Amino acid sequence: MFDIFEKNRRKVLHNLPNLFVFADELGSLFADSNYSWTEAEDFSQAEKYEKEEAIIGIGLSTHPLVAIGQTSPYEIQPISQLIYGEQARILIEVQSIRTIRTKSGDLMAFLQVSDTKKKLDVTLFPETYNRFSSLIKEGGFYYLTGKIQERDGRLQMILAEAQLATNEKFWIQLLDHRQDKTILSILKKYPGPYPVILRYEDEKKTLQLKGYTVQKNKELEDELKNLVMKTIYR
Repeated sequence: MFDIFEKNRRKVLHNLPNLFVFADELGSLFADSNYSWTEAEDFSQAEKYEKEEAIIGIGLSTHPLVAIGQTSPYEIQPISQLIYGEQARILIEVQSIRTIRTKSGDLMAFLQVSDTKKKLDVTLFPETYNRFSSLIKEGGFYYLTGKIQERDGRLQMILAEAQLATNEKFWIQLLDHRQDKTILSILKKYPGPYPVILRYEDEKKTLQLKGYTVQKNKELEDELKNLVMKTIYR
């Protein structure tokens, strides 16, 4: 209901006590006097989805993972369809991270992740933890790849690779096809999570490159600067 006149739900919750006093004194939220709102940063789309699910049993807002999955350049598996012993790639949100020290003093971690439908435990042994500890954060969205094993009667993933998941794309505006070969060779040097979109102005044609995803990297943009009309992450 509150979305009708204020879309920022955290702002509404933050102001509710004063709103009730205001409405009680004036007889209506829609009286002639204007309520002075206290500003607050809105919930993220993921938080909105999770709160809807907790309160009414279903998420009505679009979860960011759904939007990312719709344009993902990768083949991903739902957690519910994982099979023991297979190598799998999943698209998830990290809900919690727990770190421990091994007997030898090395750090390792246990993640609880969700694909909005089902949860999964993911184990990062010390070598993998050292590689990805600076990348993986609670609340972040990632492609995780690893082997599916079983522990205490439940499936889990032993992480091998992790990659940031985003619905942003790397757009390249070109006059024509003359620099295609050089551009492709540059893109190969910067593998990452961002799909590449090419816009050819002479043909008024836009296409997504298959098999090419890149980093968000200033060096990449600098290398392309003299070959293209414009680049942008969007």
